[in-house]
Amino acid sequence: MHRIAFVLNKGLGEAGSATRAMQFAGLAAEHGAAVSVILVDDAVHWAQFGMADGIRSTTGEQMGEMLKKLQACGCAIHVCKACADKRLIAEDDCIPGAQITGGGDIVDLMIDPQTKVITF
Repeated sequence: MHRIAFVLNKGLGEAGSATRAMQFAGLAAEHGAAVSVILVDDAVHWAQFGMADGIRSTTGEQMGEMLKKLQACGCAIHVCKACADKRLIAEDDCIPGAQITGGGDIVDLMIDPQTKVITF
């Protein structure tokens, strides 16, 4: 089984690109890959309740639907702790399946030789 970590740093200002990243992560999960999504910088907002609602890519895909697909596939959604703390986001503010994760644990995931890392 392939393991893929999608690292996303795009927030509301680049919502179309962020939605596309989530779309590719969901497609990888549907194709049997073990997918983790790592949200850093302004992308941590995507893990907050309601933030993805109404957000679309230029081709019409909806961020909220992409996140639901990831949740349904059991994908891990990691929210960078330092990034969340700076933006006053607590785990209680996040969608089901999203977990606030420290930098060391994120790096451990990314340096695993079995994991392919893709950055958006």
